[in-house]
Amino acid sequence: MFGLTFEKLFLVAIIAGFVLGPSRLPGYAQQLGRAVRSIRHFIDTTRSAAEDEMGVPLRRSEWETIDLRQYDPRRIVADALRETDAAPKTEWPDEVLAEATRVRPGQKYLITGPASHPRRILLDSLSEDDPRRVAAQ
Repeated sequence: MFGLTFEKLFLVAIIAGFVLGPSRLPGYAQQLGRAVRSIRHFIDTTRSAAEDEMGVPLRRSEWETIDLRQYDPRRIVADALRETDAAPKTEWPDEVLAEATRVRPGQKYLITGPASHPRRILLDSLSEDDPRRVAAQ
């Protein structure tokens, strides 16, 4: 905890005993004990409030009882792919199907526009003297 070992804490306690003196040391020890108890109580109430709001246990012993493999993204995707009735088949509009049939392997395209909305232009559709066609070849 913060690089403090038992020896360092013991040395701090001895120095505090000399600085505070034997008459005031018991009072400060009681205050330290009350502060530690209040911090522990604050942590426990905060943890229980967070558990109530999230609905998830935050204690390590309760986490160990939960099978965390069920949240593995690879398993989720594999389960979704195994389900055949998960997504109903949709009919595509005619213009989308026409665009898909125009794409052929081996055709060369000029990609323009931003990366978020790229636009493909078939090189064969450009005229011979179009500077975009000359630059693409």
